[in-house]
Amino acid sequence: MNPMMIKISAAILTMLLIGACSNDQAASPAEQPPAVSGGADSGKASGSAEDPPAKPQEDPTAPPDGGKTLSVGETGVVGDTIDYHGVVITLNGLRESEGDDYKKPQDGNTFKVVDLTVKNNGAEPVVISSALSFALTDDQEVHYTPAISSDVQTLDGTLAPGEELKGEISYEVAKDAKGLQLSFGDPMKMDRAVWNL
Repeated sequence: MNPMMIKISAAILTMLLIGACSNDQAASPAEQPPAVSGGADSGKASGSAEDPPAKPQEDPTAPPDGGKTLSVGETGVVGDTIDYHGVVITLNGLRESEGDDYKKPQDGNTFKVVDLTVKNNGAEPVVISSALSFALTDDQEVHYTPAISSDVQTLDGTLAPGEELKGEISYEVAKDAKGLQLSFGDPMKMDRAVWNL
């Protein structure tokens, strides 16, 4: 059997196992409070406090302030959202961590922790795996694997259409690593969503 087919088969099998064994951590959509309409009397008595202006409802798939929504093939930065074939991924933030009581980075290393939101805008369920769906590389083509740490909320699960998952992925990298890029992809598709860190 072709070695490439073995790798693809192993990746698909692993994704299916993770999806079957995961406890669905997808966040349910937030309930919206009922709309309150203003009274018939629009005039205010002198000296009464005015109601604050109503905030427009925000698009739940819109990127955070300052972020852009990009397509596959465009490179994002922290705050940007990329639509990867109906899977909408936002890189909310990046922080460094010195680990927890059980896991510390090796000397000269640090944990880079990416904060992500993933939403399934497609018609089929999607398996999200921090180990298989995401990759972190540097300008020397070093590939980093996720580090297990109790100070991160994991980003693994199966998303039904319309569901959203928020979480973090921690990578142990050299403190002097340059040109870090986070990418998201599906082994059955040729392209990847990419962010410069």
